[in-house]
Amino acid sequence: MIVYIAEKPDIATAMAAYLWSDYSSYKHKHCYQKGDVIVTWAYGHIMMTAMPEAYGKEYADFSTYPVIPSTWKKRPSPSTKEQFEYIRSVLGKADVVVNGGDPDREGQLLIDEILEYVGYKGEVRRILINAKDTDSLKRAFDHIEPNEKYRPLYHAGLARERADWLVGINLSRAYTVSARKHGAAGVWRVGRVKMPTLALVVEREKEIQNFHSVEYYELTGKYSKNGIPFSAILKPSDEAPLDSEGRIIQRNYVEKIQNEVKNQPARVTSSERKSQTESAPLPYSLDTLQVEANKRYGMSPSDVLAKVQSLYEKKFVSYPRSDCNYIPTSQHGDAGRILKALAEYGLEAASNADASIQSRCFNDGKVSAHHAIIPTGVIPKGLDERERKVYDMIAVRYLIQFYPPCRYDVVKYELTAKGYVFAGSGKTIVSPGWRGISISDDKDDEVKEVPTLATGDIIPIPIYIIDTKKTTPPKRFTEGSLLAAMTNIWRFVSPDNPNKEKLKECKGIGTPATRDSIIADLLATKSGKSDILPCIQKKGKELVPTAFGTAMIDGIHESLTKPDLTAVMEYNLSAIAEGKMGLGVFLEETQKMVLENIAFAEGSSHYVASAAVGGKDDQEVPHEECPVCRRKTLARKYSPKTKKHFWVCEEKSCVHPTTGKTVFYADSRKKPVVKLCPQCGVPLCQVYSKKTKQQYWVCPKCNEFKKML
Repeated sequence: MIVYIAEKPDIATAMAAYLWSDYSSYKHKHCYQKGDVIVTWAYGHIMMTAMPEAYGKEYADFSTYPVIPSTWKKRPSPSTKEQFEYIRSVLGKADVVVNGGDPDREGQLLIDEILEYVGYKGEVRRILINAKDTDSLKRAFDHIEPNEKYRPLYHAGLARERADWLVGINLSRAYTVSARKHGAAGVWRVGRVKMPTLALVVEREKEIQNFHSVEYYELTGKYSKNGIPFSAILKPSDEAPLDSEGRIIQRNYVEKIQNEVKNQPARVTSSERKSQTESAPLPYSLDTLQVEANKRYGMSPSDVLAKVQSLYEKKFVSYPRSDCNYIPTSQHGDAGRILKALAEYGLEAASNADASIQSRCFNDGKVSAHHAIIPTGVIPKGLDERERKVYDMIAVRYLIQFYPPCRYDVVKYELTAKGYVFAGSGKTIVSPGWRGISISDDKDDEVKEVPTLATGDIIPIPIYIIDTKKTTPPKRFTEGSLLAAMTNIWRFVSPDNPNKEKLKECKGIGTPATRDSIIADLLATKSGKSDILPCIQKKGKELVPTAFGTAMIDGIHESLTKPDLTAVMEYNLSAIAEGKMGLGVFLEETQKMVLENIAFAEGSSHYVASAAVGGKDDQEVPHEECPVCRRKTLARKYSPKTKKHFWVCEEKSCVHPTTGKTVFYADSRKKPVVKLCPQCGVPLCQVYSKKTKQQYWVCPKCNEFKKML
């Protein structure tokens, strides 16, 4: 007997339909069966890692930790136990089992863990299904391999699962218990990927709150030649009043130059034109699709995943949870069939596409477990509005691969008036190619037409305008930009970080299948039926950290807030999948890290910020600059000894310049009480006089006293 086990029912249906044209007549409650061939299915993970209490009754208490299993235990999920029992029963009769999990680490794990649990000893094979259309299924069935080849991939999935369990179970307990001892509220839901993701939002908010806008000025020349307008901006000389970024900060300086060049002709002193080409952007992976759909339509990452999953289940697109933007060269031959289907669907540009073009997206060396998300050639019907938007994005991104590159000229030029130099640039499209079908949303790609300029050209009667500008803080993350940051996390670490290249190689933190759920969990206010404190909240499309989320990042060990930990883990998981590292070694390193964090949580709990119980006012705590160091902000804390809130600088090394001691500030209506000495400007300290029974301000440097009002 041969038993195929698919990851989900829809894949089982596709497999059965490929095997038997009249497959529906062989449908049973738990499988499709014809003769001695059975196609059955899981429901994703139908096995689960046992909860802490399975390793001892004492671990049922949330305050008991660490929980480090010596022998790991699995349990069938109660919600899918009936299906599990059916699979167990047929495995007892099977001669051959075909693992039909999704073609990735998790797909390998969730079928293999069933086989491990029931102790199956027969032959096991592996089928990798990337799409459910007939051609893709034929490729998959023609290339079934021994499952043993993918044993390291199973170990990698197991390592990921156990590492996340060790981190989540133990550190959530340790930090929560420590925080509660010191007046903080809420469950600290610590996660390997969740913490550096939250840290991105928290650190960005601190940058914004600490940002001080500065005015600067530009002098722009407005010109025209042959009826075509163009412009150039003054290049400041070395003597100009500039800030550290080379911007002019004195208006009278540009006003003086404006008066000098007023009504004066400008002479073109240089003009350089270079021809360039631009290839079509690659087909979508899940993360690039989510980012673009969020930017274009405001769709959340989870909504995009739900829609592309629906399209996949209806056979309209290939496997959705892909981190790859490339397509196997073997599938270039499908182009004619798919483009014809897209034309029938209604995309007119597909009719004019050239199926013989083999763009850079067809690259076997860049294809991982999955290929890019592409149309299957099945013509969509009955799509809702959002499904149609997502499908059209996928379809257009595929069809432009069969258009030539965009050809354009880049022009850089300089003009001189009264000895002052003005510089500008522009872009002229020579042949639009794929850009005639799909225009990028990138503002840097905007076309700025310029006339033909030659050195020595005189431009009469220009107009010179002063633009007053302000430096702007970095933008808050949206769901889309945060997801993009998770994918490209290497861009957020310092250039000398030794893990920068590892972060590039492991394609960020999280996986395409989990990133949207991590963001959703940080936003969550409910866990089951229980209320929980959210770590971030949405203001319009922007993501803002809550007081609770900020307190978590301030209170946990710094290593958990950096992407390095996940980078090293993902790098090692890849090494396990390639057979270069053992599961045991990986888990030993993870256990060591967990124990170190527990020690930190227990030893530094006095510094854990108190995230109050989650009322609306919690989100209104102001960000006050520290009056001593001027680099960090003051953080609101809670003292269980005095049962009062107070404020202290976030920088632990910040001390009073005279006393050398940490400066604490009283709390008044959730704001710090800060008084500075009118003579020397350092913070005043509070003292209490037993004699007068009154509070006074005192300056430790000037020794001046002032009665408190």
